[in-house]
Amino acid sequence: MPRATPLAAAIAAATALPLLAVVPPAAASPAPTAPAVERTAERPAGPAAAPAAGPPGTGWTQVFGDEFGGGAVDTAKWNFRTDVKANSAQRPQNVTQSGGLLHIALKKEDHAGKQFTGGGVISKKHLRYGYYETRARINDGAGWHTAFWLQAGDGSTTYPAEQRTEIDGFETDSVSPTKTYHTVHGWVGSGVHGPVTIGSGSYDTGLDLRQWHTYGVDWSESGVKFYIDGALKYTAPYTPGQWTHDYTAVWLTSIATGSLPDASKLPSAASFDYVRYWQRDYYVDNDGAAAYGYSTTGTWQTSALTGWTKDSPVSYGCAAGAAATWRPRLSAGGSYEVFLRKSVSATGGDPAAKVTLNNAGAVSTRTLDERSGSPGWVSLGTQTYQSGTGASVSLTASGTGCAHADAVKFVRR
Repeated sequence: MPRATPLAAAIAAATALPLLAVVPPAAASPAPTAPAVERTAERPAGPAAAPAAGPPGTGWTQVFGDEFGGGAVDTAKWNFRTDVKANSAQRPQNVTQSGGLLHIALKKEDHAGKQFTGGGVISKKHLRYGYYETRARINDGAGWHTAFWLQAGDGSTTYPAEQRTEIDGFETDSVSPTKTYHTVHGWVGSGVHGPVTIGSGSYDTGLDLRQWHTYGVDWSESGVKFYIDGALKYTAPYTPGQWTHDYTAVWLTSIATGSLPDASKLPSAASFDYVRYWQRDYYVDNDGAAAYGYSTTGTWQTSALTGWTKDSPVSYGCAAGAAATWRPRLSAGGSYEVFLRKSVSATGGDPAAKVTLNNAGAVSTRTLDERSGSPGWVSLGTQTYQSGTGASVSLTASGTGCAHADAVKFVRR
């Protein structure tokens, strides 16, 4: 078990870094203004140099986060990173909380065949579309790679079998403390890379990332937007047809990679002030993590048709009265436009499938022709909905063909 003294020295050394002048890059595009999140009196004053930005626009509800205000990592929310990779082994003992901050100690010590140790935390909750934000500062001294990123997994490996989508909110190598990356990767699983990589490349932010800065990721169906201190830095056009949009965990990590770390700068620490996740739109699918509100009556089978996101299956039911229902959990009431994803089969699709929209007892119906036209999202109109599970969409087979169940979405307006 490592002693407390080196870690305390690391944190003190990181806190004592000189504050450099911040010169924003000329190419940065300002994000829409959003109200800053107020800090309580007991929170440390240091991170105030980079105020919380919050999500752009309106209609967001925070549904996950950690302010790191306790005396220890909340293991009900987080797993520890424990893999051995590149030049370091990752240890739970290296991750601590104090002063309202999460610290990842970076050390020169022999463990699991490596000469250095790092660490990190990975959220047990897996999420998808929404706005993610953290405030962080990297260490001083070469040899370390600190990141805020989204990917499936529990921290035991960065190559889990369920690995599909990776979104890197920032990746910074401490040898170049003004540069970072914003990247989207597609994976087939277990470290096998898929056909998708969309990234900013390493670029100079014009900021000293050893000081506190705020990093945001706005992930939607149409792509990913990356922010630093509220300014839009890069947009990745990552669509569901390119690759699977799966549910991912939040990773806050720092490991040794590249050239060996500068031992004269150790022990040190990378620190995170908070992590927050806001949601605005709600998707319910017929499979996977987003099938939380999906149910069927009658007989349904797996179709060969392509779903709304790559490798997402479509189900079909042919008997009259066979019904599929999607029921979202809306965290906040408000105005939403509702969409049903239409599938098309020219030979077997139902030309008169019944679509029922139920808004807390206010019911409207329409007919959906799945034998002609093009597949895609079909709008069912915009209404005001209450929070909770009082709204639903149902698709019922008419018996004159096979109705196809894929997904619905409630988009905040």
